[in-house]
Amino acid sequence: MLEDLGTDSKRVESMNTILERPAQSRADRGFPENPLDQELEFLWQDCDREGRAYDLYLGRISRNPVVRSHATGRYFMLPWSQIIELAEEHGVNDR
Repeated sequence: MLEDLGTDSKRVESMNTILERPAQSRADRGFPENPLDQELEFLWQDCDREGRAYDLYLGRISRNPVVRSHATGRYFMLPWSQIIELAEEHGVNDR
């Protein structure tokens, strides 16, 4: 389960790996507080059936799709391999 990846958190959890954020030094003041700001490429914004807004991104390096909830600020990411598995389970290869 992913935890909050917002800028207020001192920890960033991605899938099963937890990264501790180092204390900010004078040398890195020019960098964004949230390392995800550099990793994510914004694609578009969309809403679900209830009207909740989401930002949709691609990881700049991983190229994995990422969804960010406006309501909570939390992120969700699935690797392409799992998306392919889901597509196969739902009949993408059926004729």
